[in-house]
Amino acid sequence: MRWLLPGLWACVYAAQALATVHGLPLMQHFGASDLPAAPSYSDIAVDAQGTLYTGSSEGVMVLRSGVWDLFELPRREAVFSLLASTDGRLYVAGTRTFGELHRQADGSLLFEDLLPRFADAGLPGGDFYGLVETARGVYFRNASTLFRMGRDGHAWRHALPEGLGQRLFAVGPALYGRVDGVGLCRVEDGVAVPVPGAQAFAQSRMTGIWPRGNGLLVASDEGFHLADAGGVRRLASDADAAFAAHTPYSSIHLPDGSLVFGAYDGSLMRFSPELRLLDRFAPAPGGLDGFALDREGGLWTLGEAGLTRLRLPSPWTVYDRRHGLVDRVFDSAWHEDRLWVATMGVARAEPAADAGPVRMVAPPWSDTELEVFALESTAAGLLIGERRGLMVLDPGAARPRRLLGPKRYHGIYALLRSRFDPDRVLALGAREAAWLVLRDGHWQVAARWQPQVEEPRGLYQHAAGEFWLGDAQGGAHRWRLDPATGQLRERRRYGAADSLLADADAGTRLLPLDGELYAISGSQVQRLQGGRFVAAELPLLPGLERPSELEGIDTPVGTFAWTSRQLWRRLPGEEGFRLLHISNSRVPGYAAVELQGDGRLRVVTRDSVLQFEPGLDDPAPPPLRARLDLFRLLAPGQAPLRLPLVPDGERILPPGSGLQLRFGLGTMAQDIQFRFRMLGYTGTWTNWGSDRDLGYRRLPPGRYTFELQARIRGGQEAEPLRYPLRVEPFWYERGAVRALFWIAGVLVVVLAVWLRVRRIRARNRELERKIAERTMELEAANRRLTELAVVDGLTGIANRHAMERALERGWERCAEQGQPLAVVMSDVDLFKEFNDSHGHRAGDEQLRRVAQVFDTAVEGVDELAARYGGEEFVLILPGLDQEQACARAEQVRRRVERATAEAGLASTISLGVAAMVPVAGVDPDALLHSADQALYRAKRNGRNQVQAADGSDVAAVPPP
Repeated sequence: MRWLLPGLWACVYAAQALATVHGLPLMQHFGASDLPAAPSYSDIAVDAQGTLYTGSSEGVMVLRSGVWDLFELPRREAVFSLLASTDGRLYVAGTRTFGELHRQADGSLLFEDLLPRFADAGLPGGDFYGLVETARGVYFRNASTLFRMGRDGHAWRHALPEGLGQRLFAVGPALYGRVDGVGLCRVEDGVAVPVPGAQAFAQSRMTGIWPRGNGLLVASDEGFHLADAGGVRRLASDADAAFAAHTPYSSIHLPDGSLVFGAYDGSLMRFSPELRLLDRFAPAPGGLDGFALDREGGLWTLGEAGLTRLRLPSPWTVYDRRHGLVDRVFDSAWHEDRLWVATMGVARAEPAADAGPVRMVAPPWSDTELEVFALESTAAGLLIGERRGLMVLDPGAARPRRLLGPKRYHGIYALLRSRFDPDRVLALGAREAAWLVLRDGHWQVAARWQPQVEEPRGLYQHAAGEFWLGDAQGGAHRWRLDPATGQLRERRRYGAADSLLADADAGTRLLPLDGELYAISGSQVQRLQGGRFVAAELPLLPGLERPSELEGIDTPVGTFAWTSRQLWRRLPGEEGFRLLHISNSRVPGYAAVELQGDGRLRVVTRDSVLQFEPGLDDPAPPPLRARLDLFRLLAPGQAPLRLPLVPDGERILPPGSGLQLRFGLGTMAQDIQFRFRMLGYTGTWTNWGSDRDLGYRRLPPGRYTFELQARIRGGQEAEPLRYPLRVEPFWYERGAVRALFWIAGVLVVVLAVWLRVRRIRARNRELERKIAERTMELEAANRRLTELAVVDGLTGIANRHAMERALERGWERCAEQGQPLAVVMSDVDLFKEFNDSHGHRAGDEQLRRVAQVFDTAVEGVDELAARYGGEEFVLILPGLDQEQACARAEQVRRRVERATAEAGLASTISLGVAAMVPVAGVDPDALLHSADQALYRAKRNGRNQVQAADGSDVAAVPPP
């Protein structure tokens, strides 16, 4: 009879799915191309600081502040098991390995070998695995022995009971396992003690054990059982059939009481505390070997294909290609207990026969010629706006009934149900608008008219018979009609005469939000007040990038605003909006937001439908603190030295010190931003950005405080970091030494006056000349130091900011002296292909080789080599004309070709050269753009060459 269970389960699940349709959780996947170790992943753990650790055949992979790294064990052993214990320790077990990973004060990891503590009967060997924790300590095993590391550090070992299975389960102070032929046993000091009714598991595999009431809830490949003092009894549940179809291997107990299982076939199954199946889907190809929870509520799965992060239960789910949505998505609606989606045709959500994710199935009357743009669900039918007109699917009808068309180019793109009378709907297209009314239970067209708006931007109903539309050509339109008949009584266009400022190039977007009607045109924002538009400000939308795309909606579950790339939500009763991060795409294409008839909020994107469960809001995020993940001292004549990441007072640095820093934040969020300042060096904060690496080549002597701020973009801000520093002066920069030099100078001057009175004027003139020269040298050196204060963290040469300052200074100096200024712009040829072939680490090393060649090509204090960005480099060459600059560029090209070939990774570069004598009224960036045009010509002409700018390059430069 067991073969009947999958079919029965599918029927039951299909009935449940009709009432609780949802998509797949939003997931973030890390595959082999994202991870620092080759595929063969074993276990996963998360520590209290939010750092993720994953075992692999090459060591421990570490995810910290969004960056993956690989920690290799001393003998490069494979890792089979990881455990983040309740007392904050991280244990590692693997090939001939058991120990603890310690996070040092400087951020580095240190492995402590704990196997010698078990050497009382000889040093154990073999493969160690199966780390679990009870109140008595941490247990692990090899093929023949069970080991325990007590919380006091005491080590204990005992022979494994005969027939004990591979899996051990910890419940409170007890340790459980399955013994072949015996069943479920409690393991006490190496002895297997059967529990009452143990024989129920004599032949079945166990997947998890958890406390339940006065007994134990046991999951096996046959389903759920309850074990207590009275014995073991089977609990009838959805798992009986689910586990028969998808044999479980791994499990985890979630904070909400639900249970999650990973199956050999890659299926993930989630059961409620009442043991009802809630979800079943495959996060990634291949089996699921383990789970872990991070401190932000994320659930990590580990399998053959890598790692996946998701949230269960998930407030946001998605319907996409995995459900059958393969074309562009335009709209959605909840109608007759089904989700309908407007696409190339119409798709309707249907439960899958295998109880997996729902499938989007086209009804028999739908085809790709239909191309549906708008849906509106009503009790009297589903209104369907499509490319050739308008239809309605009446209740119980086999096919939709046409209301408008079919007529080419007369499609209906928007359906707006009246806020004042639900029996009225405005249908809007590019060439036709219609007023729909409900008569005798059927939708009918009451009136039609031409919109005379080529491309509406925002449609809003202000009163029972009053509608407003934005216009892509600029301005706004107001329609007034008779709500009963739909007769158009007034059509008025608002423009400058009505104080509406409209940019014809940007158009006008109308945005209804918080009971106000905003008009947005370019950078101008106004709102409707008393029949006229007045200047206004939009509500604060963190990180807003494209205000001209803004749309908004007020719902009982919150106020939402969106553009094609960003989505914000403001909870009821709150004042501020929060930017939502619910898409892995940088351009998700948000198109519509609607609270639909089943009480769920749905967001239409370019190729999917996102669904929000109002009762499943994300938990409050844990407090965040900006931190350093790397703090390295670069002292003259010394190897780089890692410093503590957390300040313990003022850190004293030797003279001439430089610094290398990497920023971090203890969150799994991807869109993280930082800004910083070095008080004592500059009091100005940098702009928010995603760059995490910073370098200072040399800091002058003095006291500083490095301040770092971090935030999740558009959302939570972290507690800032403040790190006090003091750079000691060289001996000749100390006050006493300077005073002695001053006194000695005075004595020399006095002696010179006394002995050489007749030559005093000549000496004074000579001294003034030398002082002037020295002053000029110091000014040049100071300029050079200022340019090098902030350097490129990867290559060690000046960054783009320093290059821009050097270009401006060189431009001004050459203009004053009437000398030419040359710029050389270069690009590493085929660098993307180089990265694809050799990997990003080899790519970084290649960029450092190229940067070293550019750095050695600099002559004098006024010239500068800088990394412009990516694989682009720039030379600033004051005093060189175009011919001299081309010669210098050709030297650099040959040296790069030779240096990379000697390293065994040959690369070439292309260079563009531009030079001119600066003149007033010309932007220095023009010279940079000319060199850039020459560079592009060099790449078009075959790469690995130098091209000089000509008249066409100058003509191609945009005016300032």
